[in-house]
Formats: sequence, structure tokens, C-alpha cells
Amino acid sequence: FTKRYLGGNMKNKKTNAQSSFYSIFRPILISILSTAAISVALLLAGTAAAYLTPDPTAFVEPLGFVTLFITAFFGGFAASKINKRAPYLNAILTGASFTLISTLLALALPHTLASGTELLPRILIRALSLATFPLGALVGIKASKPRKRKKRRR
Repeated sequence: FTKRYLGGNMKNKKTNAQSSFYSIFRPILISILSTAAISVALLLAGTAAAYLTPDPTAFVEPLGFVTLFITAFFGGFAASKINKRAPYLNAILTGASFTLISTLLALALPHTLASGTELLPRILIRALSLATFPLGALVGIKASKPRKRKKRRR
């Protein structure tokens, strides 16, 4: 951390443009990384559960879609907790970025196009998952209690 985050003076002060750039994109990057971590954890847990069944390949596609929506919900929740100044904006930008990245990764992998569902329904389902990010942010905002402000002494 720099002294700025610890409450001290900084020798090399950033310009207003740099500080506004970091203040906007830093929470989004942290939210995307936390959403990716949630996704990986859910996919690992779901894969372990699918391998306990007699036919694990039957659960691959439904598991992916369910994981996508749960990840989107908890990603929006995390985004609202990370950036409390603009939680909806952070959730929408995180959702758009995460959906774009995951869609591009899915299109880049050759085996995803050869699986059961056609390409257009997959893209539509990913677009629907984008609407789940603000729902998670709404729950995240409602779950937080408002702070009580301390009265200043004069």
C-alpha cells in the first residue's frame, strides 16, 4: 500500500486524471477477479458432484448454466460490497466485462461449439445472466446496514 491508503502524505502525488482512472477501474478489476474466483469454486464443486453420478456428461451443460447464473448473482453482490459509492454501476460494468470475457473464452475453446446447445441460445443465456449482476447488487445493498454517523464535537 502507498501512504495514501495509510493516511499519510505521498511524495509522488498522482494527477487528477490518473487518480480518477484508478478509482473507477480498480473496483471493477477487483470485482471481476472475485467473480472469477467464485466461478472457479462453483465449477470445481459442481464437477465433483457430477462425477459422483453414473453419467457425469449429462450434467455438464446444466451445471455450466446454473453456475453461470449463481456466479452472476454473487458477482453482483460482491461488486456492490467492493464499490459502495456506485454499486449498481460497478455491478453492471463487472457483469458486462465478465460476460464478455467468459463468452470470448467459450468461443475460443473448440469443444464448446461442438456440444449440445447451439451457439445463439448460449449467447442469449449469457446475455440473460448479465441481468443477474444488478440483482445481486440490489441484494448486496439491502443487506448492508446504514452507518451511524458520529456527531462531531465542537
